[in-house]
Amino acid sequence: MYTKTAVTNKAYFDILKTKLAGGFHYNFKTLGEENPRFYTKGEGSRLWDIEGVEYLDFYAKFGAMILGHNNSEFNEALTEQIHKLLCVNHTELDIEVCDLLQYHFPSFERIRFGLSGTEIIQNALRISRAYTGKVKFLRFEGHYHGNMDNIMGGGYLEADPPIPVETLGDPRGTKGRIPHVFEQESYLIPWNDSDKLKETLEKYASDIAAVILEPVLVNGGGIKPKEGYLETVRKLCTQYGVVLIFDEVITGLRFGLSGAQGHYNVQPDLTILGKAIGGGIPVSVLGGKKEIMNLYETREVVHAGTFNGHPLGLAAIKATISILSGTQKEFYKKSEKYTREIKNTIETVALEYGFDISVTVLGSMMVFNACKTPLYQPSDLTFDTVLKNSILFKTLPNYGILISPMTRMFLNTMFEDRDLSFFKERIRPAIKESARLIDNVYNGNLTDM
Repeated sequence: MYTKTAVTNKAYFDILKTKLAGGFHYNFKTLGEENPRFYTKGEGSRLWDIEGVEYLDFYAKFGAMILGHNNSEFNEALTEQIHKLLCVNHTELDIEVCDLLQYHFPSFERIRFGLSGTEIIQNALRISRAYTGKVKFLRFEGHYHGNMDNIMGGGYLEADPPIPVETLGDPRGTKGRIPHVFEQESYLIPWNDSDKLKETLEKYASDIAAVILEPVLVNGGGIKPKEGYLETVRKLCTQYGVVLIFDEVITGLRFGLSGAQGHYNVQPDLTILGKAIGGGIPVSVLGGKKEIMNLYETREVVHAGTFNGHPLGLAAIKATISILSGTQKEFYKKSEKYTREIKNTIETVALEYGFDISVTVLGSMMVFNACKTPLYQPSDLTFDTVLKNSILFKTLPNYGILISPMTRMFLNTMFEDRDLSFFKERIRPAIKESARLIDNVYNGNLTDM
């Protein structure tokens, strides 16, 4: 039985590995070893670990913590709900939360709730197949849509048809995948390539039930859609009778209260929301066109789950949207100011120490890559850039700055000037140390890696 004798993160991790598989709650294939911190307290944009070390939290649990840690207004709303009801099939929140979502997402003619993005994405694919009578879906290189066998990992190979292939070193590759699941269920093509999209739909639309994408490619390197690209996707899906699915698990609320679809003024047929929509509480949303979603009403398509629409999740959605549009409605305007300053600071300091970093601002989040210019395709992410990104990612926490994997940084409503000052104080020595480690790697000195 564990007793509180581990006083360092490393000591705690060593014990945990004997109990929790790998010592982590989830894993991908990454460069080098990970050294997790174990946190005991959070406040605003800060976290403290078991050693008492303070961190500035840009990780924000992959962007879920849009309201910050220990947000009193959010906590009060959840506490009130806990004292009312915790787990029943339906509550008086149902209509109110649907109304809130429909107000901000006009494409949500009908709604269903779940717990995770992975789960709801699979339901979106199922209902798309039922609605169209077709089997396959089309996805894009570098996009992430959960960890199920049929949709996680795989690379693009110039082939006809464009079936995803297992690639050496794919961080999302895995043993145990159902054999031939890629071939049976999906096609995969490059992102931001309108000609390839048109060509693929012209040839294979009779097989394709849905096109699924992140409207902004956050998971694949922080890549914006080219001008007019989303409009082209929308037009082609309509033309070929294919359901267009926006995976806004990350972008929903991060580009504003109407997500990336509101920002770019392109409406999909189905949308998935997760992460920030619950402010840190597990809950997900599937919203879309009435004629598709009515397949649930007729019971031709099954959507099951004990915790679908659970009261705490609905209370979290209500509180999150209410806070973002109410007492902290200046969040998006403040984010513009802070992201601009953070971007300029990172790029300037990196240049001083002899290597390039390009920061892309995506609403209330940022993605940086160790290269001269923003990425336009996931294939632009070279091994050199991935290696440098990895060194930066693992060095920053040693200087009190936490970022999300894939070098993503998420702001929250409680971020303030003192947090910006903390960042500016710590980023210079962190980048200086990263530059030293990068030089060592390229000079063959790996002793302190």
